[in-house]
Amino acid sequence: MSRRLTRRQTIAAVGGGMFAGCLGEPQFWDDPPSFDTAGLDTVLDELLPDRSQLIPAAFESAVAAQFVDRVERLLDPIPDPVSESTLPNSAFRKQITTERRAAREQLPTTHADHPPFEFAERFAAARYHAAVAVGTWAVVTTDGDPAAITDGTETIRSRVNQFGDTLPGIATCPAGGAAVYGSIERWLDVAERRTLTGSTTVRDEDDPLRAGRTVGQLERIQSQIEAGQYLQARYLETVDEPQPIDAALHTEVETLADDVEAWKQELYDREEDILFRVPDTEVFFDTQPVDENAPSLRLLSRAVRRTFEDIRFDPVVVEGYEPSHPATALCRTMLALARLSACEKLGTLIEAGEDLFPPDGATVDVARQEAIDSVANAAAADNPLRRWFATQMLPLFEKPEEILAAASATTREIVEAYTAYRWIQLFASETEAVVSTVSDGLGA
Repeated sequence: MSRRLTRRQTIAAVGGGMFAGCLGEPQFWDDPPSFDTAGLDTVLDELLPDRSQLIPAAFESAVAAQFVDRVERLLDPIPDPVSESTLPNSAFRKQITTERRAAREQLPTTHADHPPFEFAERFAAARYHAAVAVGTWAVVTTDGDPAAITDGTETIRSRVNQFGDTLPGIATCPAGGAAVYGSIERWLDVAERRTLTGSTTVRDEDDPLRAGRTVGQLERIQSQIEAGQYLQARYLETVDEPQPIDAALHTEVETLADDVEAWKQELYDREEDILFRVPDTEVFFDTQPVDENAPSLRLLSRAVRRTFEDIRFDPVVVEGYEPSHPATALCRTMLALARLSACEKLGTLIEAGEDLFPPDGATVDVARQEAIDSVANAAAADNPLRRWFATQMLPLFEKPEEILAAASATTREIVEAYTAYRWIQLFASETEAVVSTVSDGLGA
């Protein structure tokens, strides 16, 4: 790493005065620079990159039809429309109709439109929404049993464990296997560590809205298991010279754990639990020549908070964590390391006086184009881990695209969109170094 000073050294060098005086600094938005909106009307003309292909295979039409059929069978008991006379309670009626509509909106129109993992995620979302709708309907009417809509928690937990025992399997190479199996293991990890740890049993005394969502959560996991098993089989069909990758992944995960520990020593003053405190953003720069609440500082604050939330709740190898899913642990730890490096790069820009306020719409356009190019390059890369990173960067476009598509976005909102694009470009540049190091370690 290239950090020049630890936080303790920084505070000693400036006598702590920099941090003590922050409250007295001028606020950026008290007197912001002027912004010229010229050029904003064409900013969104360039299309976003397609999602990268991690498996050189597609969902077969017959299999896709089975997932669609499951959604329709779930929704079949619900009358259309659900009238006020049929269901007087407006909250129940709204959840049922809203979730039914969301289920059908998630269904792809053709199976060739989406890469396999995106396809699987859309089916999981569609089945979730459909199950929420019919689960709510079954609770508030006598038409069906909500507990019979999907399998129970223990049955699903057993399936998660059984499927997880087959992963990671064999692959063409460790990097390719990590990208594929890491994505599948991610579904299982979220199910084990989040969904199935809460209240996932439908009881008579449950609030109907919550009960419906519980049914939806269980259905989503079922869909992910089915899609995961199918994608695993499809991937194995493409593997010409299979090799086991478990040992290579575990070895590289241990190396990444050392990298995370090195960052921990850089970011914290003393031995403390990294999982329970987000470090101060000031550790990423030595001086602050920009006003408080400048867009660059706000971006850094959001990025640091998000990074450490994921370190806390994701299978990132920190604090002696022993991953049960090495492929997804490798991927999520790479993600954390790339974000930390991007935060450091942003800190360097702040030290140079960068407030990240765009003077005009053309500057926003350039930033968006650079972000698109960065993700497109990753999505088209030969290295499967770079393509995996592209799948993580694409969702970052959602909020800025929504802002710029609005009819009356404020200057603050436009600046937020601009900083989001700058972050994507910074983040993408750091993923290259992380992937290169990990690929070398895996022998890719």
